[in-house]
Amino acid sequence: MSKKLTVKDLYQLKGKKKLVSILVKNVEEARAANKVGFEMLATGSPGLYKNPDKHPEFDEIIKIRNAAPNAFMHWGAADTLYSGIIEATRVAFKALEHGIDMFYCHNNFDLINGLYKQGIPGLGHVGLVPSRRTWTGGFKAVGKNAEEAINIYEQCIKIQDAGGVAIEMECVPFKVAEAITKKVEPIVVSMGSGPGCDAEFLFGCDILGITEGHIPRHAKMYRNFQDEFKRLQNERENAFKEFYDDVQSGSFPEKKHILNIEEKELDIFLNNLEKLSKLKTKRFQKISGQHLLSWPLFMKC
Repeated sequence: MSKKLTVKDLYQLKGKKKLVSILVKNVEEARAANKVGFEMLATGSPGLYKNPDKHPEFDEIIKIRNAAPNAFMHWGAADTLYSGIIEATRVAFKALEHGIDMFYCHNNFDLINGLYKQGIPGLGHVGLVPSRRTWTGGFKAVGKNAEEAINIYEQCIKIQDAGGVAIEMECVPFKVAEAITKKVEPIVVSMGSGPGCDAEFLFGCDILGITEGHIPRHAKMYRNFQDEFKRLQNERENAFKEFYDDVQSGSFPEKKHILNIEEKELDIFLNNLEKLSKLKTKRFQKISGQHLLSWPLFMKC
């Protein structure tokens, strides 16, 4: 993908092209995603955003943005880490200055609307919202009965009316997600909600097999980086041990690792070194003797 999408582009693509998005957490992942050509990317990092002008996480955001310049990228802090819409808006503005295209708002309709009034695209979240999971029974699917499904639709309408550009729909039954996607204007991004949404979304760490512990049912591991990390750590330890043993045995450094000096220059150096070292030794003995003579004076004090 050579041209970065805009909000207008996203709306025009709804129902016409299946978009693909992943969460990237570092420059390497962002660079790989950019090479593949993902239309959308997400990134996020924990931290307190009380002073967004100086927050170090923005340095990483700039690097990730530069590594993936062609993707429509959203980012956001946990809503527990900022107090009120005014502070969140200030953080969002700072994120936009650093190249972020859309701000993640959880399912905070007031925040979505507040950002919309300032011209900042907002992303809402329905279904299983991890930070709100206590209200839906923990980490489990939402919308498996008619009442829950209608409630999800109503939340989507609230996000739409608030001015939300996109909706992340997590762990909602496929047919429910598909039906709602056709009835709402925002781009619906599926996170474990089947192929009937406008975009499909997974975490890069799940795709690469980096995630430790429980792997979500909707995630698919395409590579096992954990095993590779373990292999590399073992190789790291082996390499360090070999170096240590080589030094102890005298096999390192070898001739190719050291510098030489011409024999003539070496003889001159060694001769001068011998003379200088004798002078230094005499001077040291003289100074040491003076210190020894003065030592009882210190003892008397």
